[in-house]
Amino acid sequence: MADKSKLGYEFPVRILAVEKGKIAEFAMAVSQKDSPEKLNPIYADAGAAKKAGYPGIVIPPTFPTCLMFWTQGGLMGVVNSLGINLGRLLHGEEEYEYFGSVCADDVLTGKMRVADMYDKEKKDKPGKFMKFTVLETEMRNQRGELVLKARSTLLER
Repeated sequence: MADKSKLGYEFPVRILAVEKGKIAEFAMAVSQKDSPEKLNPIYADAGAAKKAGYPGIVIPPTFPTCLMFWTQGGLMGVVNSLGINLGRLLHGEEEYEYFGSVCADDVLTGKMRVADMYDKEKKDKPGKFMKFTVLETEMRNQRGELVLKARSTLLER
């Protein structure tokens, strides 16, 4: 079970170089499989991105989900640090608040903290609880500008 003494815990800062190939791979993975020609060119073509008003190839809106997997320790490091039982882990939700564009060749610095931990009784099993852990991450670009905030909710059944 998640260790509730970790509420407020701040993880070590993570640094990630945003690669244009990873952006394109992610965009293709989440695009409609039956019509890859519908892939928005702003995720793979710098000219198209600039024409659309971005400084370069831009990340898709849900791209920050995968950032945790590409840094040292990744999701397993977070799960282990919090004492969460991986066999009982469920993904709850993700939300993002953007303050600027994140583009290929940006270098992001992410600070993640445990923002909330709470229990919720199961409706179908009175007396049994789901454990919730909410992680918030602020990401700044190489210029120190806050470009996004991510909020992830993990459930332990």
